[in-house]
Amino acid sequence: MPRIIHTLPETHRWSRVPGVTLLGDAAHLMVPSGEGANLAIYDGAELGKSIAASSGDIEAALLAYERELFARSTTAAVEASKLTTLLFGETAPYGLVEAFEQELLGIPNS
Repeated sequence: MPRIIHTLPETHRWSRVPGVTLLGDAAHLMVPSGEGANLAIYDGAELGKSIAASSGDIEAALLAYERELFARSTTAAVEASKLTTLLFGETAPYGLVEAFEQELLGIPNS
């Protein structure tokens, strides 16, 4: 049965809300790429590190966490979109085969 895939824009951001932040799919819902669980775990670890390093200033910790999260999320979302195009785009499956061939031959991706 076909299912709708919901995503956020690749450059999704939100305004700071005191004492609140997001992580995992709530922060960067994107097309399936095999990175969702990894990103959620990484987000949690990075948020914990930011809080531990904040000397009790939770707002500073959340701000620092979000600054890194937004950059990381954009990169992951762009890569996921590229993968989706390779798998389901107009040139599929040939674009995917070409990407594998380039990888095997050591040719840099364009």
